[in-house]
Amino acid sequence: MSLTVHEDQIADFGLYLSTEAAHVLPKIEQLARDEGMSDHGFNGLLEPLGEIVNGEASVLVGTAFSLMQRKLCELGDALIDVAGEYGHVEEDNRSLIERNSLSGDTDEDIGTGTGYGYGDNYDRHTELGTSKFHYTELDITDIGRDDTSYSDDLDTGGVLSVLDWIWTEFDVDGGKGFTDSLISPLAGNYNSIAANGDAWRNVGTNFGLLAANLGSNAATLAAEHWEGEAASAFEQFVDVFWQKGAVWAGEQLGEFVAQGFEKISEVSQRIAEIAIDAINVIIKTARRIATKAVPVIGWAWTAIESASKWVGKVFGVDIDDLYDDIVDIIDTAKAVFALFESIETIVSTMEEYFATLQELVATVESIPEIGSLSDAASTAGTITEHADALGEQKETIEEESDKADDALAELDDLANEAEEKAS
Repeated sequence: MSLTVHEDQIADFGLYLSTEAAHVLPKIEQLARDEGMSDHGFNGLLEPLGEIVNGEASVLVGTAFSLMQRKLCELGDALIDVAGEYGHVEEDNRSLIERNSLSGDTDEDIGTGTGYGYGDNYDRHTELGTSKFHYTELDITDIGRDDTSYSDDLDTGGVLSVLDWIWTEFDVDGGKGFTDSLISPLAGNYNSIAANGDAWRNVGTNFGLLAANLGSNAATLAAEHWEGEAASAFEQFVDVFWQKGAVWAGEQLGEFVAQGFEKISEVSQRIAEIAIDAINVIIKTARRIATKAVPVIGWAWTAIESASKWVGKVFGVDIDDLYDDIVDIIDTAKAVFALFESIETIVSTMEEYFATLQELVATVESIPEIGSLSDAASTAGTITEHADALGEQKETIEEESDKADDALAELDDLANEAEEKAS
C-alpha cells in the first residue's frame, strides 16, 4: 500500500512556518517590548529599573524572538527540501530568512517580514487564502496606562517657600530643595507599571494561541498530506521542541514576568502611600509655620541665631514652638528617606528577576538543527538526542521561577516592614 505524500502541501507548510515567523511573531514581540518592557511608569526612584527593563531586558526579549524567527524559517527550509526530494520544484531557491527579508534582523530591532515572494504578503495563509495552513489569529488587547502618579495627593501650594527655606537652612538633603528631595522621587506611575504586567500576561496568552495553531496545522499535514514514519517524526519534532518547548517557555515566562511587574506596582505603591502620608504631615506643619511665623523666616532667623540660642518670642512668634515644628519636619523627612531606601531596594531586587528572561533565549537555543526530514530515523535520533537537554532547560525555567518568587516575597517583606514602622 502506497503512502500519501503531497509534496506541494509539504512545501507549503514550510512557507506557512515562515509566515508565523515573519508575520505573527513580530506582533507578539511588539506587544512584549513596546508595552511589556515600557519604561513609562518608572520615574523618580524607580528610573534605574526602567532603564534596565527598556534596555538590557528588552534586548534579551528581542534575542529570543529573533532566534525563534530563524529557527522556524530553518525548519521551513527543511520541509521545502524534503518536498523537493519527493518531486516538488520551488521557484525561489533562497532561504526563507532571505525571502521574508529577515536576514538583516537584529536583536535590538523588531524584524517584520514583507512576504516570501508570492506578491500577496501573507494573505495565502488566511481563511480566504489558497493555503490550507492558516497563520495564528492573535488576541492582542489594548494596554491602558492611566496618567496617575504617587504624588497626585500632595499640595504644597502656599508653603513651598517655607519648606525650601527649611531644607536650605538646615541642610536637610545635601543642598536639594524640598521638591527634588521628597516629591520628585515619588514621580513613578504605578498604574503604568502594572500595565506592563497586563501586556506580558497577554503575551503568554498569544503564545498559547500560537502553540495550539502550530500543533493543529502540523497534525493536518501529517494526517492528510504526508503519511509515514518521516511525517510522524516531524510532527513529534514540532510537538517536543516548539509546542512544548520554545512556545511553552514564552507562555510560562509571560505569566512570570507579568507577576514581577504587578508586584513592583503593588509594593512601590504601598510604600509610596506611606511616604505620601508622612509628607502630608510635613506640609501641614509647614502650613502652620507659614501662617504664624512668616516674619521669622529668612533674615530674622539669622539674627535670632546669632543673638542667643533661643530668645523667646520674636514678632509674637514663639521661637521654641517654631523650632520644635522644624525639628518635627526634619525628623519626618528622615523617615521618608528611609522609605525611599526601600523603594531603591526594589530596583536591585528586580534587576536579577528580569535577567531570568535569559532562560527564554536558552530554551530557543536548545532547539536542534534538523537534517533530512525524509529520514525518519535521523529525525527521531535528533529528537532523542536533544529532548533530554530541552527537558533540563524547562526544569531550569521552573527552578528560576521559584527563585524569583523569593524576590517577590522580599518585596512583600519590604512593604510590610515599612507599614510596621509607620504604624
